[in-house]
Amino acid sequence: MSSPTDVSQKSGLPSLGLTLDSAEKTLAFGERVGHVLKGGDVLALTGDLGVGKTLITRGIALGLGIPAEQVNSPTFTLIQAYVYDSCVQVIHVDLYRLEHPSAIAQLGLEDYLTPQNIVIIEWADRCLQVLPPDYLVIHMEHGKTETLRHLTAKGTGPRSAHIVTTLLHDLPDNHAASQPSNNR
Repeated sequence: MSSPTDVSQKSGLPSLGLTLDSAEKTLAFGERVGHVLKGGDVLALTGDLGVGKTLITRGIALGLGIPAEQVNSPTFTLIQAYVYDSCVQVIHVDLYRLEHPSAIAQLGLEDYLTPQNIVIIEWADRCLQVLPPDYLVIHMEHGKTETLRHLTAKGTGPRSAHIVTTLLHDLPDNHAASQPSNNR
């Protein structure tokens, strides 16, 4: 894993850029994310097919105490719930097969966006219209080798910005953990 960098947008909210060079490091980053989540958090995972969205979700599940082997991509079931604790569920959504907004609307995704759920949405760029104002975006891209991935995490509001800030401070070799300026 490379040193994290602050790749903030003009919004002034913090964001994080990482290069991950193995599946193990992608899983480990997801686990770190899982450690800072709580009920009501929403994660929007984006990126090309095969980039590691389900792998990072497995890591998040591990960070929440859910065995990674329980987590599979719900490509055909669309939504999979995992028990996190007696008060909070992890809702894993995969919108790969749904491209039309009406199909996404029929899914009832809004019903899962509650303080009792941590919601992780793969292919979230297909449902931005139903997301709450504050969610964490994790965008992944393929690198130049088969195992290399470039990841950007950014918040859209105060809670998700707090998650990013926590990750910036918690990752090893961090020399870019400062809050962004608005003049970038």
